Amino acid sequence: MKSLKLFLLILTFFIFNSKIKAQAISYYPFNSQLSIATNPTKVFWMDFRFQMNSFTASLNTEPALMVNLGYTRNANIYAGGGVNFGIVASIVDKQDIIKGYFGSVGMRAYPFEKAPKVSVNFELSPYVNYDGTSGIFRAWFGLGYHFGGKK
Repeated sequence: MKSLKLFLLILTFFIFNSKIKAQAISYYPFNSQLSIATNPTKVFWMDFRFQMNSFTASLNTEPALMVNLGYTRNANIYAGGGVNFGIVASIVDKQDIIKGYFGSVGMRAYPFEKAPKVSVNFELSPYVNYDGTSGIFRAWFGLGYHFGGKK
Protein backbone atom coordinates (compact mmCIF):
# COMPACT_ATOMS: atom_id res chain seq x y z
CA MET A 1 0.00 0.00 0.00
CA LYS A 2 2.84 2.43 0.81
CA SER A 3 4.51 1.73 -2.53
CA LEU A 4 1.21 2.44 -4.32
CA LYS A 5 0.85 5.79 -2.52
CA LEU A 6 4.45 6.68 -3.36
CA PHE A 7 3.93 5.72 -7.00
CA LEU A 8 0.73 7.81 -7.24
CA LEU A 9 2.46 10.76 -5.58
CA ILE A 10 5.38 10.66 -8.01
CA LEU A 11 3.07 10.16 -11.00
CA THR A 12 0.88 13.09 -9.93
CA PHE A 13 3.91 15.33 -9.49
CA PHE A 14 5.21 14.54 -12.97
CA ILE A 15 1.78 15.03 -14.57
CA PHE A 16 1.28 18.41 -12.93
CA ASN A 17 4.87 19.44 -13.64
CA SER A 18 4.58 18.62 -17.34
CA LYS A 19 1.02 19.90 -17.89
CA ILE A 20 0.90 23.11 -15.87
CA LYS A 21 4.60 23.79 -15.41
CA ALA A 22 4.76 23.40 -11.64
CA GLN A 23 6.98 26.08 -10.20
CA ALA A 24 6.75 25.42 -6.47
CA ILE A 25 6.28 22.51 -4.13
CA SER A 26 5.42 22.80 -0.44
CA TYR A 27 4.82 20.46 2.44
CA TYR A 28 2.63 21.24 5.45
CA PRO A 29 3.78 18.66 8.04
CA PHE A 30 1.19 19.36 10.75
CA ASN A 31 -1.64 18.80 8.28
CA SER A 32 0.13 16.22 6.08
CA GLN A 33 -0.57 18.14 2.89
CA LEU A 34 1.56 18.29 -0.23
CA SER A 35 1.14 21.37 -2.42
CA ILE A 36 2.14 21.65 -6.05
CA ALA A 37 1.72 25.14 -7.44
CA THR A 38 2.23 27.14 -10.58
CA ASN A 39 4.46 30.20 -10.13
CA PRO A 40 3.31 31.70 -6.79
CA THR A 41 5.03 35.03 -7.52
CA LYS A 42 2.78 35.77 -10.51
CA VAL A 43 -0.41 37.77 -10.01
CA PHE A 44 -2.65 34.71 -10.53
CA TRP A 45 -1.53 31.16 -9.78
CA MET A 46 -2.97 27.72 -9.08
CA ASP A 47 -2.31 25.58 -6.02
CA PHE A 48 -3.09 21.86 -5.90
CA ARG A 49 -3.06 20.23 -2.45
CA PHE A 50 -3.08 16.53 -1.74
CA GLN A 51 -3.89 14.85 1.57
CA MET A 52 -0.90 12.66 2.44
CA ASN A 53 -1.61 10.90 5.73
CA SER A 54 -5.09 9.45 5.62
CA PHE A 55 -7.17 6.41 4.89
CA THR A 56 -7.49 5.78 1.17
CA ALA A 57 -11.23 6.54 1.17
CA SER A 58 -10.65 10.00 2.66
CA LEU A 59 -7.77 11.17 0.48
CA ASN A 60 -8.73 14.65 -0.66
CA THR A 61 -7.51 16.91 -3.42
CA GLU A 62 -7.88 20.69 -3.24
CA PRO A 63 -7.33 22.80 -6.34
CA ALA A 64 -7.38 26.54 -5.66
CA LEU A 65 -7.03 29.73 -7.65
CA MET A 66 -4.90 32.28 -5.82
CA VAL A 67 -4.22 35.97 -6.45
CA ASN A 68 -1.28 37.86 -4.99
CA LEU A 69 -2.47 40.93 -3.11
CA GLY A 70 0.94 42.43 -2.41
CA TYR A 71 4.64 41.89 -2.48
CA THR A 72 7.47 42.86 -0.20
CA ARG A 73 11.14 42.31 -0.81
CA ASN A 74 11.03 38.84 0.75
CA ALA A 75 7.36 37.78 0.70
CA ASN A 76 4.15 37.68 -1.23
CA ILE A 77 0.71 37.92 0.37
CA TYR A 78 -2.17 36.18 -1.36
CA ALA A 79 -5.83 35.20 -1.15
CA GLY A 80 -8.00 32.77 -3.04
CA GLY A 81 -10.27 29.80 -2.75
CA GLY A 82 -11.15 26.44 -4.10
CA VAL A 83 -12.97 23.15 -3.84
CA ASN A 84 -12.22 20.05 -1.77
CA PHE A 85 -12.69 16.91 -3.86
CA GLY A 86 -12.96 13.39 -2.43
CA ILE A 87 -12.25 11.51 -5.65
CA VAL A 88 -11.32 8.19 -4.04
CA ALA A 89 -14.26 8.30 -1.61
CA SER A 90 -16.65 8.90 -4.49
CA ILE A 91 -15.34 5.82 -6.27
CA VAL A 92 -14.97 3.49 -3.26
CA ASP A 93 -17.87 4.53 -1.02
CA LYS A 94 -20.18 6.22 -3.55
CA GLN A 95 -19.93 9.51 -1.64
CA ASP A 96 -20.30 12.95 -3.22
CA ILE A 97 -17.18 13.94 -5.13
CA ILE A 98 -17.32 17.51 -3.79
CA LYS A 99 -16.66 17.57 -0.05
CA GLY A 100 -16.65 21.31 0.54
CA TYR A 101 -15.34 24.76 -0.27
CA PHE A 102 -12.63 26.91 1.24
CA GLY A 103 -11.09 30.34 1.14
CA SER A 104 -7.46 31.15 1.84
CA VAL A 105 -5.37 34.10 2.96
CA GLY A 106 -1.68 33.51 3.31
CA MET A 107 1.92 34.53 2.97
CA ARG A 108 4.94 32.90 1.37
CA ALA A 109 8.07 34.39 2.91
CA TYR A 110 11.58 33.88 1.54
CA PRO A 111 13.65 34.68 4.65
CA PHE A 112 16.88 32.85 3.85
CA GLU A 113 19.47 34.94 2.02
CA LYS A 114 21.66 31.89 1.33
CA ALA A 115 18.67 29.85 0.09
CA PRO A 116 16.41 32.33 -1.76
CA LYS A 117 14.26 29.56 -3.31
CA VAL A 118 13.14 28.20 0.08
CA SER A 119 9.91 29.65 1.46
CA VAL A 120 8.14 29.55 4.79
CA ASN A 121 4.39 29.41 4.17
CA PHE A 122 1.56 30.37 6.49
CA GLU A 123 -2.10 30.34 5.55
CA LEU A 124 -5.52 30.73 7.18
CA SER A 125 -8.28 28.83 5.44
CA PRO A 126 -11.94 28.74 6.49
CA TYR A 127 -13.67 25.61 5.18
CA VAL A 128 -17.36 24.74 4.86
CA ASN A 129 -18.89 21.36 4.02
CA TYR A 130 -20.69 20.95 0.71
CA ASP A 131 -24.14 21.16 2.27
CA GLY A 132 -23.20 24.13 4.48
CA THR A 133 -24.09 22.36 7.74
CA SER A 134 -20.65 22.66 9.32
CA GLY A 135 -17.19 24.01 8.81
CA ILE A 136 -13.81 24.55 10.37
CA PHE A 137 -11.16 27.25 10.49
CA ARG A 138 -7.92 25.74 9.25
CA ALA A 139 -4.35 27.01 9.54
CA TRP A 140 -1.45 25.77 7.41
CA PHE A 141 2.25 26.15 8.22
CA GLY A 142 4.95 24.63 6.07
CA LEU A 143 8.05 24.88 3.94
CA GLY A 144 8.28 25.28 0.21
CA TYR A 145 10.74 25.31 -2.63
CA HIS A 146 10.32 27.56 -5.64
CA PHE A 147 12.04 25.98 -8.64
CA GLY A 148 12.05 29.18 -10.67
CA GLY A 149 13.52 31.35 -7.94
CA LYS A 150 11.83 34.05 -5.96
CA LYS A 151 10.67 36.24 -8.86
